Amino acid sequence: NYNEGQFDLAEDISGERMYDTVLKERDTCYACIVKCKRVVEIADGPYSVDPIYGGPEYETLGTFGSYCGIKDLAAVCYANQVCNMYAVDTITCGATIAFAMECFEKGLIGLEQTGGIELCFGDKDAMLAALHQIVTNTGVLGKVLSQGSAYAAQVWGNGTESCLITVKNEEAPAHMPQAKRSLALIYAVNPFGADHQSSEHDPMYEEGTAQLYLDRLAELGLKDAPPYASLGLEKVRFAAATHIFYSMLDTLELCQFVWGPAWTLYGPTETVELVRSVTGWDVSLEELMLVGERRLNMMRLFNAREGFSRKDDCLPEKFFKPLTGTGPTTDVALTHEEVDNALDMYYQIMGWTTDGIPSQEKVVELEIG
Repeated sequence: NYNEGQFDLAEDISGERMYDTVLKERDTCYACIVKCKRVVEIADGPYSVDPIYGGPEYETLGTFGSYCGIKDLAAVCYANQVCNMYAVDTITCGATIAFAMECFEKGLIGLEQTGGIELCFGDKDAMLAALHQIVTNTGVLGKVLSQGSAYAAQVWGNGTESCLITVKNEEAPAHMPQAKRSLALIYAVNPFGADHQSSEHDPMYEEGTAQLYLDRLAELGLKDAPPYASLGLEKVRFAAATHIFYSMLDTLELCQFVWGPAWTLYGPTETVELVRSVTGWDVSLEELMLVGERRLNMMRLFNAREGFSRKDDCLPEKFFKPLTGTGPTTDVALTHEEVDNALDMYYQIMGWTTDGIPSQEKVVELEIG
């Protein structure tokens, strides 16, 4: 639950282990050659999995596995099946259970709140018991956790908010902003909370990155890759430009595993060519970027109407505490100063007020007023 930077038993739930043991086939969306969907099958044992429910992706392995300290791949696959059966998001659910596990282990909640479940990290049976209560909205624990970890912290109190990894009540995905610094900014400013598919990630814009990726980012005006751990002006420009680009992809309903500004099969040039070919419009990259920018600004305006402002563009305190455990991110942490400075720079780049609200000038410029 974002306490340690590395799960030492990750190999037991890795994609390679899945391939060697439970992977049945790969599935795909219509006419797509990527086939990124995993389909698993487990016929025997307590965690039988029907391939009709697909298989866990990276985030699910991270939240139900690493977050919860679970090394049993079959148990994680089964948790994925249960979530798919009930149409429950695996990131939110796994992270919420991990939050409750930390609260229990720290003594911030007890058996009264868990309904008698010894909710400890590494206990797959406890994890699955909590999961079943959540998806059915039953039991003392399930009726609280089914509303998410931020709600649970409000109900439980007693310092449980210190275990949260939420932004705007959205649980953080398995990409740590302490390491990928630009995500610290995007998690904060994104209109719907912490999300790993709302911008490009730091490894795509640093010294030594593949030239193809750097050439594509240069089309967005990004030509001076900063150090990996930076959260200075150039990293903020990278975050803002790719935030807008990903927003445009969402508007066009283009898959971010195929289309994107850097590492994907097709880059900005091909995106423009696609839109021209499909619509017959003689659009430019700049015009498409305006589409993405309008979307972000309209969401921020909606949020502002509902009372959101800079005060809500904040990260959980856990992100500012040094990571423990083993691995290259041990002792790594964000600082409040660098995040506050990044917010100031992002707001200025986007044409927003110092309180994070689109200015009247920006509203007029984008013709969304």
